[in-house]
Amino acid sequence: MKDYTRVYLIRHGHLVNSHTGVYNGHTDIELSPEGIAQTIAVAELFRDKPVRAIYSSDLKRSCEGAKMIASSLGLEIIPTKAFRERDFGLWEGLTPDEVQAKYSDLWKNWMIDPAGTCPPEGEPLSDMQKRIWKELEIILEMHKGEEVILFTHAGVNRVILCHALNLDIENCFRLQQDFCGISIVDFFETAAVVRLMNGSAGI
Repeated sequence: MKDYTRVYLIRHGHLVNSHTGVYNGHTDIELSPEGIAQTIAVAELFRDKPVRAIYSSDLKRSCEGAKMIASSLGLEIIPTKAFRERDFGLWEGLTPDEVQAKYSDLWKNWMIDPAGTCPPEGEPLSDMQKRIWKELEIILEMHKGEEVILFTHAGVNRVILCHALNLDIENCFRLQQDFCGISIVDFFETAAVVRLMNGSAGI
């Protein structure tokens, strides 16, 4: 058995409304044809990997993609609400321009301090961080020495990568996470090593 647990962080694919730039958050949105093609390419990369479990957000855009990869590995996905994207509250379904017009003062704060600014009726980033890390700790304990996939969202991956890199959460928006981008983190007993960040399946 390896002395670390390997976690593959994969963001969901392109969405049917990605071109609009709206804040989706907890809203259920489907993958676009492009997103499906991206996910199929990722599934091919993992066909021969010794992955023991696939965890996903319980939102449709993650579950759909996770099932494609799980099918190629003969696994069932394990969906969890803890790996949802951040809840953007009243900003969900709005574009940045619409948010700026409707919530001008808060938008200015968001531009200066996105980690410390919370959308109205939304989720503080610190709360998101806590729910993600609590769930990840359980997974790492269950899968010591194994390889697992977390098929989730850009925000979730950024939170985990910040923890692995020992970065303050304020730095999370500096970490690019493309659609179906792949990051690899090896979690040892007292430290983590990021082997890859935002890799591509080549499509």
